[in-house]
Amino acid sequence: MAALHRILPALLLLICSPLPARAQFSGPKPQPPAKAPKPQLPAPPVNPALEQIPPSTYPDPCELNAMKVDFDTCYADQLRLTDQNLNRLYRAAILAFESDSTDAQKRSDSSQVAYDSTALAGLKATQAEWAKYRDLQCTAAGQQFQGGSIQPIVIDKCMIFVARHRIDEIRAAYEIGGRKLE
Repeated sequence: MAALHRILPALLLLICSPLPARAQFSGPKPQPPAKAPKPQLPAPPVNPALEQIPPSTYPDPCELNAMKVDFDTCYADQLRLTDQNLNRLYRAAILAFESDSTDAQKRSDSSQVAYDSTALAGLKATQAEWAKYRDLQCTAAGQQFQGGSIQPIVIDKCMIFVARHRIDEIRAAYEIGGRKLE
């Protein structure tokens, strides 16, 4: 009976213990389910005007000189410069349409005058809507830092980025046929 008391706990441990994984199942290994191929979506149509937009590779002088500059002042200055560049390019596009329209009027080309007038009105309307978008987008970006000292920097960096993108868009759309706006 004493031997049974010593064997019984050992037998219970053996029965209740899990066996090593390779000892539990000796049948064939199940195959993983076959993956269904992903459906190929057709490529979106390519807009030639957008292909002309170069990738934005603008250096950030504020980050490059982080040890020497005050970020608030640096980004405010960069925003002012970027806005000046955008406004200069926008005015050049307007002047180009006005010049084309004047030339068409001299030639009595009414269809060209109508085209230039429509294009000019479209450019002005687009710029007005873009300015609203920029303000809303960058205000929303800065909202997450409401009351913090970094909020103006976040807003300025956003406005710089969006304005640089707008510069690229204007160039891609209006610097065509050999026309340079600057």
